[in-house]
Amino acid sequence: MCFYALHEILVIAFQNTPTFELGSKYTKEALLKILKTEIHVLPLLDREERIIHAQRFSGLRDSSDIPHAISAFVYNAEAIVAYDDHFKDISDVIPYMKPEEIID
Repeated sequence: MCFYALHEILVIAFQNTPTFELGSKYTKEALLKILKTEIHVLPLLDREERIIHAQRFSGLRDSSDIPHAISAFVYNAEAIVAYDDHFKDISDVIPYMKPEEIID
């Protein structure tokens, strides 16, 4: 899991709760639960690395997802796991899966 994804968890929690306090609580609980799994936490890519690979993922409809795709590619991710089905557009480079497809 790249740092980009950790921030997305925070954003989702705050967007889906009625108060700042509850959003903060849910974010903390979600991050703790995730960090207790066997995932690898990876750093953000530097600017040069993003520039080198940006063209490969220019087909993504949402340009804010390009850093996620580049990170997944650079760090040899097995797949991009997301609810955003537009990642299907790059499934020839990185397989796309929905979260429920990877949960036992």
